[in-house]
Amino acid sequence: MKQLMINDKDVKMLELLAKGASSKEMARDLGFREGTMRVYLHNLYRKLGVKSKTSAVSWYLATAKRSMQESGGEDMGQQSLVEESFGEMAMRTSLLASLGVMKIFFGAFGRMWEVAARLKGEAIDDATEQQRRNSRLLWEAMLAGDFGYAKRLADRGLAGKLFIDSPPDCLLLAMMLLLGGYSLSADKVIVLLKRREKGRLGVSAAEHRMIRLLRDAVNDESDEALACLYGMAEESGSQQVFRHAVMAALHYVYKQRHDHERAVGVANAIWAEAEGVRQHLQAMGEKPLYKDASLPAPKVKTGLDVRAYLEKLEHA
Repeated sequence: MKQLMINDKDVKMLELLAKGASSKEMARDLGFREGTMRVYLHNLYRKLGVKSKTSAVSWYLATAKRSMQESGGEDMGQQSLVEESFGEMAMRTSLLASLGVMKIFFGAFGRMWEVAARLKGEAIDDATEQQRRNSRLLWEAMLAGDFGYAKRLADRGLAGKLFIDSPPDCLLLAMMLLLGGYSLSADKVIVLLKRREKGRLGVSAAEHRMIRLLRDAVNDESDEALACLYGMAEESGSQQVFRHAVMAALHYVYKQRHDHERAVGVANAIWAEAEGVRQHLQAMGEKPLYKDASLPAPKVKTGLDVRAYLEKLEHA
């Protein structure tokens, strides 16, 4: 970290960001005003060359362990934090396996969608629920790296129906086909992905551009296309589900190029993104992972005499 002139305050901020602390919590822990804390965070992002909290956490988790080794650091607390990052675990297993239950905070029709629908008072009909299940299956296959799932859907001629039901899911299908090396099938699906216009079903201009960038990044190994995809993932104004899809694609492209460090970094950013959604829901007063965390007592019969049982057990 010394070569980037990272001081102790910067390291502490990065540690707190990696633990999921908000700017308000960081200000309290470090003894600053919240407004001052935001200025310090902005300066830190600029120093690291990143644009967001997610990217800063990704940078920290991907480089802290190496920096400690180079500097001969002995801080066991920090060492345990980065002993094996989420990204390293994802490289050993998969994004899906490493995310575990946190997968519900990443991609389309996740927990954020469920809460939003409830707060709006929207009834979820059978058709919407079926679309949600289909979409989540596709997302889980993407996170698992199971690109064969997309090929099976395409071989069954379901791409057209998927486009009509949900253009973003059809886009995800095309992405998975490209990443899986099924270029001919991918091209057939990409033809369906027309740009959305007034009165015509389609994908957004950004989605239309992204799938062509991904095709060039995968098929032609274009560094320019890869740089553009990175820019899309970094764009804070991008629609959340779209950004999630690009982030997942970047992980696999880096992995296919044997760029271990960047593949790990993107996976870390994916974890930070999911954790950010969880924290947002919790700040809204939701309990996104559980409703009741108390330990349930066993169901017992009336007249149970535990004392007599223990005495009997003691003298047995």
